[in-house]
Amino acid sequence: MKECVNCVLQYMYVFWYHETMTQYKIEDTNKMSWEEVTELIDIVQSKTEHYFSGLGEKVSIISPILRTGGIVGSILAINMKIIKMLPVQFKYQYNPIDIKQMITVPDILSDIESPVNILLCDGNTGTGTTAVKAAKILKEKYPTAKVYLATLTRVFGCAEKLEGIEEVFYGRMTEETYRANEQERKEYDLRPGITVFPWEKAEDELKDVNGIS
Repeated sequence: MKECVNCVLQYMYVFWYHETMTQYKIEDTNKMSWEEVTELIDIVQSKTEHYFSGLGEKVSIISPILRTGGIVGSILAINMKIIKMLPVQFKYQYNPIDIKQMITVPDILSDIESPVNILLCDGNTGTGTTAVKAAKILKEKYPTAKVYLATLTRVFGCAEKLEGIEEVFYGRMTEETYRANEQERKEYDLRPGITVFPWEKAEDELKDVNGIS
């Protein structure tokens, strides 16, 4: 029952988000520099390593959510000296809203040490519906695994907990939904505007958030 309620709430939010974002223009975007990407990578890595150090465990596998998660995941994998990678890819579709899986989860041909801790990686996380779906298919493939999420940015006002994901490690929250008041903007140091990463084009991102894909 709880799973159904969470799904309904997420899709209600996606619908609201889609409706309000259709009015946004280029001036509403906020391009991120490579310097900021590096800073956020360092924050995410520090949070992740601190968490697993407290458990006496380590990340076994990096699972980048392609495409942006491929950049984030590759950098984290190199920095954290993690060899095994499990890429996943989905396509967000509109009218009707759906998240379509694009590739199957690969097989790991070498031995995986126990416990199996998989770190999903993405650039920006809003409702988290893609990450939740990714966690589900990863657990179907590797039932004993625990799944975590590392994301450079996370949209303020979205769910704190994501189904099937143990913890979320993020670098900074954004104000992309324009739901925060002035006090919250200062308290959480919210990144203003629609985040556009250095490897992205603002025009393409606007088409995506406005549902014209």
